[in-house]
Amino acid sequence: MKNPLTSALIYFSIFVAAMTVSHSANAQEQIPYEPLQTQKGTTIVDIKLKGYVFGFRVMEADYNTLYTDTSYLSQAMLRTSGLGAFLKKFKIWALSAGEFVGDDLRPSAHIQQNLNAQHRRVQMTYGTDKVDVNILPPLGSQGMPPANAQERYESDDTLSALLNILMRGYKTSKKPCSGSVSVFDSKQHYNLRMEHKGTKNIKEKVYRGEVIKCHVFYEAVSGFDDDDLPSAKEAAAPIELYLAKFEQAGLYIPIKMSYKISGFKAVIKAQYIHIQSGKHIQITPRPYTSMKELSAVANPYADVH
Repeated sequence: MKNPLTSALIYFSIFVAAMTVSHSANAQEQIPYEPLQTQKGTTIVDIKLKGYVFGFRVMEADYNTLYTDTSYLSQAMLRTSGLGAFLKKFKIWALSAGEFVGDDLRPSAHIQQNLNAQHRRVQMTYGTDKVDVNILPPLGSQGMPPANAQERYESDDTLSALLNILMRGYKTSKKPCSGSVSVFDSKQHYNLRMEHKGTKNIKEKVYRGEVIKCHVFYEAVSGFDDDDLPSAKEAAAPIELYLAKFEQAGLYIPIKMSYKISGFKAVIKAQYIHIQSGKHIQITPRPYTSMKELSAVANPYADVH
């Protein structure tokens, strides 16, 4: 990586959708929901996030997801304002869809659209035993060694991986902050390994109470060029997630995350949260079956940004 601050924000972009829902023990009336145990419908989550370095706001993000017992659809918009020579200004939106099979997520499609000068678009469709990837304009390299077909197929896309982490302790594993999630982002294949570091009480704008302190380590596997690989110090520095138990939604929620290395510290916090449960919205598990269909999908945030 070129510098620690760039590394921190790149890692945060991987995690941005994980900052979804917060539950304030002192303000339940601000978060409308109905218990999922008595509702057979769709849960809808909307959140806005802000990230800071040296007290400067450098990142804003929107995350929206809806899911049932069998299917999910997630989308996100990430914007950075830039910070001199350390961080470039960029804007990206992404969308993922898939279904739940037992305690696992099975993506069906993923799109990432960069809104910079190159306007690069990534499209991935998942078949019965492979992942088709289309990147325009093409990348100059697929890394050395590139991710192989099995690594691609057996990994989650970035947004599906984030939902996987949120649902650990309920749907995707027996314990929160446990195990490892394998990710393929259209080029790079890496693992997000979690370590439970006990509990603590915190006071935040949207949550006050006990949380789980969770360390997440970014482990590069394949598809990396030499200048993409994290240094030993970067690989050893965890992203800290503070997970609050939200039993009604079946989620353990990161209400705050931080990353610190070589004197740099970046922090992301939720600013706006809205949850609805029990809605009768049909989610099609495989809404896109071809690259042509994916190419027609437009920016879901175009009307509001």
